[in-house]
Order: sequence, then C-alpha cells, then structure tokens
Amino acid sequence: MELPFKDTRNEFEQEFKTALGFVDVDLPYIKIKPDLKVSATNLIKVIGKPTYEALILNYNATDTSTPKRDEELNEAFQYAIATRAYQLFAPANDLAHTPNGRRMRSSDDQKTPFEWMMAKDDDNLQKRTYKAIDSLINYMDESFEFWKTSDQFKLTHKLFVRTLDDFSSAYILDSRLLLIKLVPGLNQAEQREILPRIGAELFESLKAKIIYNASGATTDTSKAITADEELLISLIKEACAFYALSWGFIRLQVNMFPEGILQSVRTESASVKGRAVPAVPIIDQISKLFKNDSDNALINIEIQIEKMFPRPIIERNESETNEDRYGFSQDDPFVTT
Repeated sequence: MELPFKDTRNEFEQEFKTALGFVDVDLPYIKIKPDLKVSATNLIKVIGKPTYEALILNYNATDTSTPKRDEELNEAFQYAIATRAYQLFAPANDLAHTPNGRRMRSSDDQKTPFEWMMAKDDDNLQKRTYKAIDSLINYMDESFEFWKTSDQFKLTHKLFVRTLDDFSSAYILDSRLLLIKLVPGLNQAEQREILPRIGAELFESLKAKIIYNASGATTDTSKAITADEELLISLIKEACAFYALSWGFIRLQVNMFPEGILQSVRTESASVKGRAVPAVPIIDQISKLFKNDSDNALINIEIQIEKMFPRPIIERNESETNEDRYGFSQDDPFVTT
C-alpha cells in the first residue's frame, strides 16, 4: 500500500511534522509506519480504494506534471492519514517497551502528564481524526471530480436524506463523515418504515423527482414537486434522520456526534478513574428519544398520506351498517334460530 509520505528519514519527518503541525518531535518512519498503514486502510473504508489511489496520484504529481498537484487537496489527505496514525501511535509511545518490560519515560526537562491529561488528549486526538477526514471529504465534495463519480460519494445521494442540508432540516449536522456512517441507518429507515407506509410507486416517484430537481433541470413539468409532496418529503427526511440517529448512537463512537447530544461526564478527581464512560442506560435512553421523534414523524406521514389519498366513502345499506355495529345482521342464521 502506497502512503502519501516519503519513506526516507529526513523527508518523512519533515512531511509528517508539516502535516500534523502540533508534534514537537521528529518521528522515525519505521516506528509509525504500521500505524500509517492502518490509518490508510481505515480511510479507504470511508472513501473507497479508487478515490484513495486518485489521491495518491495527486500526491505524486508535481508542479510540472499534467495535471499539477492540488496542494490543498494533498494537505487535507496527509492530515487525515497522519492524525489517525498518531492517535494510534501516541498511547503505545507513552511507555518504553524494553527487554525488562514497560518502563515510564522520564527526563529532567519534561514531566510525565497526569492520567486525566492523557485521557483528555486521547479524546482530542480522536476528535481531530474525525474532523481531519471531514475536512478531506468537504474539500473533495467541492473540488475533486473523481470523488463525485465514486460509489462512496453516491451512497447518500440515492436516499431521501442526500446531503447535510437534508439532514439538518430535522437535526443540525455538520459532519459529512457522520452522514456517510449513518447511511445504513438511513437506508434501514426507508426500507422498514417509509416504503410500507407510502407504497413502492409513490416511493420511487418521489425519489425520481428529488434527483431530477437536484440536477437543476426544469423542462419536464411532470417531475415538478407539488406542495403536498414537498410536505411529505420533509416529513420523510425528518423520520429518516431521527431513525438514523437512534440507530447510530448505540453503534458509533460518541465523539463522532455533535457535542450537544452527550457531553463527556467527568468528576473533579484528577484521575482517569474520575472520567466516566457514558453508561449504557444513558445511551439507550437517548437512542429511544430519537426513535420517539422518528415515530412522531411517521405518524404525521400517515396523516399526510391519508390527506393526499383519501379513502373512498362507501355507501352502506342498513343491514351492512348493523353488521358492522353489532357483528351480525338480520340474515345471520344465529339470529333467526
């Protein structure tokens, strides 16, 4: 697997420090190489191997090549790889792994940090990792045409909740990475909750209209979205968004979600033991709250469908009315015997 860093000592150390910006030490390539490969593998799972290889081609390009290297894209690429690699590397590097076992590193001009400091820094490194991948995806959304043709880019664009704006109509979300991670939950919501309620014909019709209008085309008047359909689509997006949050909250890392959903819980004790991991009942409770929001939107969808497609009124005679009311009519043999 090719990495976006030179493997010679001086070149790597300079590239890596430039990519991260906050490290104070020159890290030998041989020590962090395994973590760089793990980081690259994780990124491939998000953006796909073809996009990764296209980013490597951009890294290998020069100012005289055609096309020229996109420096901003390359910086975002290197940062995404480097942050994840350093997040994996740093905890293992806190201790010296010697023939006599693990030993604490110490020197006269540096102090070993407290456990709570290291725990907080671990959280910050994890958040940096997610934001770095987000930055890369956001830049590719705007300026990298190869990415826009990839299957990973199209993952959300075949759903009712296609973009961050679609999601934010129900819950404010600013992470493209999180939106991609929530795709299984969004798809599950459509197949299990939306499709049975609105039917396959309307389901496909609404999606076709959304895709057509998103393209900017206006010539086909049959693809125009009516006021009732616009309201229905809005309710569908709301139901899917909250369903996906409920699905994802118990499956994904909490640090991926916006700060407001669940604040980190810590005591005032300056110890890692004073850092409370979110309890399972709390996570389950918040997940259920989002599911309730989704259920409320689903009820409104049913009401809107009833409004758009009212059931025909069937005139009944007196015998049929009595049968509905009492469970039998005057022609029932039980009544006449």
